[in-house]
Amino acid sequence: MTTVAFPFVAPDGLKRVGVICHRHADPDAYMAAFAISRLMAKKAPSAKVEVILPDGMSLLTRRLAESFRLENLVEGGGEGGDYDLLVAVDIGHTELLKDWLGRLQDSHAVKVLIDHHPIQEGSPYDHMLVDPAASSASEIVATLFRDLGVDMEAQAAQALLLGIMFDSQHLLIAKERTLREVVRLLDRGASIDDARLLLRSPPDYGEVIAKLKAARRLKLYRVAGWVVVTTTVGSFQSNVARSLVSMGADVAVVTGETGGETRGSLRANQRFWEATKVHLGTDVAASIAKEAGFGGGHPTAASFTCSLSEGEAADATLDIVATLLKDQPAEIR
Repeated sequence: MTTVAFPFVAPDGLKRVGVICHRHADPDAYMAAFAISRLMAKKAPSAKVEVILPDGMSLLTRRLAESFRLENLVEGGGEGGDYDLLVAVDIGHTELLKDWLGRLQDSHAVKVLIDHHPIQEGSPYDHMLVDPAASSASEIVATLFRDLGVDMEAQAAQALLLGIMFDSQHLLIAKERTLREVVRLLDRGASIDDARLLLRSPPDYGEVIAKLKAARRLKLYRVAGWVVVTTTVGSFQSNVARSLVSMGADVAVVTGETGGETRGSLRANQRFWEATKVHLGTDVAASIAKEAGFGGGHPTAASFTCSLSEGEAADATLDIVATLLKDQPAEIR
């Protein structure tokens, strides 16, 4: 991956830069964007750098953003006018740009993607810094500072550490290269203890209720020796899926109907991925959304949006997992 050419346009000619996160921005997307805004402030000090949230951010991200405030934060459509440079961060799929997809496609700006998801066909970018082997978008942005010779301040280092830790399950699934990057961030003034404290979100009433409702609707299956669980809930699908894997499920499928569409969140433990090589993002989520919707993600964490009902989506996901494992699901009662 070549990164030294970033931002692929003469910095002194930049007047307006937009850094775009995906909808419901998670800590990795927001913190990577935060750090890019700091990088661009040094590369192009005369440019106005805006971080764009097409459709808000997660509750955890909003809490973290209180400590990592951005002067030019755009939520929703933003102001009119065009940009000189648009940098999409941690997108995964262009549909996650919501209304900004059309604006990105129509823009005369230089368009850059920084991502750790597999490259999507027909992507509207002029340049792509994509590394699926990276733990997170934040890890890729951390390498940008080093490759470009830009000094990283302590707050940017802390932001990138938070992004890395969030997407690597608090470094539980971090590989050697990620840990080396973490050490470099610590040398730049980041604190792993502070990151742990910030990521330790206090219980949210709505999330607690969602988890308990999902537990009540839980269905358990045994597939090729693995425990696969499915459930439906109207919100907090990713949090519920994560908690079910923490409880012992090998694979968790959580679906819910929201705003006229069905969203699904998939999680698996590392042991399942290493033993089966079933990639939840490319093998499962993308398959569900192939006909009508969009989906993708990582080997052990993925999501999709589709036109199926929440029950149909859960059943279809279970069928795909069972087919990949070459077995029939046996419900556990």
